Amino acid sequence: MNQQLQSLQEFTVSADYGRTHTTWEVRAAGQRTPVVLMHKDSPHHSLPEYRVYAAERPDEVLGFVLSTGMAFAADRSRIGEVRTRPWDRLDHGWALVQHDLGELTGKWKGLNTRLRRAPVIENFLGHESLDALLSAKVQFSGPQSEGFDFARRAGIRAEYEVTVRTPRVDRLLILAWVVHFNEHYAVDPRKTAVDLTTNPFRDLGAARRAKKRRQTGQN
Repeated sequence: MNQQLQSLQEFTVSADYGRTHTTWEVRAAGQRTPVVLMHKDSPHHSLPEYRVYAAERPDEVLGFVLSTGMAFAADRSRIGEVRTRPWDRLDHGWALVQHDLGELTGKWKGLNTRLRRAPVIENFLGHESLDALLSAKVQFSGPQSEGFDFARRAGIRAEYEVTVRTPRVDRLLILAWVVHFNEHYAVDPRKTAVDLTTNPFRDLGAARRAKKRRQTGQN
């Protein structure tokens, strides 16, 4: 477990989208310079995994995150995964399962979040307007852990805030949740532009190679 990443208690996460790359920047609260990056040489909706590394040491792998919601340590051991109950995805339907900590259940929190989910407001404004006007907050906790708080800041461009309540929660699993939420529950015009100009199936070969590396224990 990387200490630099695990030491982050409050941090922000934001993405730089491109047709041939996607890079997520992790910053300690109040800092402008990223301390950790997640990167893959393909668009955000493609299957290949993100490689997580310290910004000052790009050759040092901290772990891997998949767009499907799974997190792996640097040695390819599985840390945990995001699980969604499809019949309950709009209300408390999320769980993060960390293999040495148990299950954390995610619940919507806060006045802005309740307003976002009000049918009249949602039907009148639409998802993009809600993302721009109202923040969204999810609190994860479980029987063995106070978990962490997660929020999407209000604004056209998606940016996320995380406050860790239990130090044992693996930050790589939190990053897997950020990617999962961003793919399925948030709008960003830069992400939409990439969606409209790239083929999401072109990197199937790279995804198969990444899967083979995980199975053989290679980075």
